[in-house]
Formats: sequence, structure tokens, C-alpha cells
Amino acid sequence: MANRADLINQLAASMGAGSLSPTKYVDNRYDSETGTLYCNGKVSKSVADVSLKHFTLMKARCKGDSLEARQMADIYQCAIEAIKIMQDPDVKAFLETRDANKAAG
Repeated sequence: MANRADLINQLAASMGAGSLSPTKYVDNRYDSETGTLYCNGKVSKSVADVSLKHFTLMKARCKGDSLEARQMADIYQCAIEAIKIMQDPDVKAFLETRDANKAAG
């Protein structure tokens, strides 16, 4: 299986970023107070919900037992799980606590 950076690049490409251009992880791009993910702009809850439906549909279209089909299904599943984690109330609460602790000092 590809390493983490390759998976991120493949996910970006599947989302329309074009070729597998290099990506860079940036900390604190998720605002736990508003539930907004920043990714060269805002990703609202409604966009996240639509994205979740899209990646679920795309994963369902990955039929067959070929390596390529399995890899694409894994990439779509990665996106699905990332969106679900972002929307999880426990994760939001954890991030809010972490952010408050960082601000306090």
C-alpha cells in the first residue's frame, strides 16, 4: 500500500486537484469551535455531507478485484473516514479542549 503522502496526493487528485501534485500538511486547519475545515477556503458541514455522499458513491462504483479498483476503493474509504472523523462530536470536543489548553499555555 502507498505511504501516507502518496495517499494524500491520490486523494487530492481524485478530488479534482489535477495531477498528483505535492501536498503539504498544515497543522490547525480545522476550527473546532465552528466545525469548519479550512482547505484553501472553507469546507462547511453541507459541503462535507455532499462530499461524504460523493465518495460513498464513487467507492460503490469500484467494482472488480483488480489492484487498481481496490486501491481506488481504499482511497475513497480514506476520504469517507476523514469526513466522518471531522464530524464526530467526540473529536470536536477533544479538539476544543486541546485548543483551549494551547491558548492557556
